[in-house]
Amino acid sequence: MSSLGEGRIVVGTARGERGDVIDLVRRWFDATTARDLGTAASLMSSTVRITISGGHRFSSLADFIAFGTTRYRDLRKQCDSFEACEAAGGFAVFVRGEMSGSWLDGTPFSRVRWCDRFLVQSGRIVDLETWSDLAETRQQL
Repeated sequence: MSSLGEGRIVVGTARGERGDVIDLVRRWFDATTARDLGTAASLMSSTVRITISGGHRFSSLADFIAFGTTRYRDLRKQCDSFEACEAAGGFAVFVRGEMSGSWLDGTPFSRVRWCDRFLVQSGRIVDLETWSDLAETRQQL
């Protein structure tokens, strides 16, 4: 009988649902980063709910992106971790990292912490909540 402590390699062949929902959210981030909003929107439910810091609410990716253009010249998110767990109504995927970019007046910002929580049901993102320290960063300028 072998054990992992003996330097043996163990290969898993089955993927779990947690891995699948993390892959879905990664594809969403890849698409939004590439500005392929059609692909990103196709990964979301037609009844998606999006809520960001400050209580701003949106019912479509297009509205969410349009709101961002009224606040930032550019915005980039670095994803540091993806974690998934079972949640009421599906799976929750938590993604956190740092963001950088510039305000409309060109003033840069960087190293701003953020965390997004996606709720995935039946292979679609149905809810996105996002929090960040961006307001605190703006106040410091």
